[in-house]
Amino acid sequence: MKEIRTYIRRDEVNELVERLRAAGAPGVSIIDIHPLGYGYEANPFERFKAGIVDRYRYLAIVKLEIVCTDAQLEPLIAVIEDQCRSGLGGDGMIFVCEVVQAIRIGDGARGEPSLTGTPRETGRVERVPAAG
Repeated sequence: MKEIRTYIRRDEVNELVERLRAAGAPGVSIIDIHPLGYGYEANPFERFKAGIVDRYRYLAIVKLEIVCTDAQLEPLIAVIEDQCRSGLGGDGMIFVCEVVQAIRIGDGARGEPSLTGTPRETGRVERVPAAG
């Protein structure tokens, strides 16, 4: 299993998420961020007057996280590149990491089965309130 972390412009998010879902992404987490480094430069006109958050506030960058099977990796990366590549600076970054284990808490499914399908209805453990 792999985790894709991609940093893109906010205006790409809606269409990209729809395309990722259509390509079979099990799920997408969307995180609003304030990046430093990797080519994201602060507003040069406020360099000395503003604190870090104020200087970088105009950057509209979003981080997407997708955990997927090994077979889904390259097709999902292709969707991201196709959607977000303009050929100009600031198109974003993609990072890929190994996922050692994935466990769906609701039913205990492990590995790739935890990313696909629906939770099992059988085998659920009833929660018993602790004696007080």
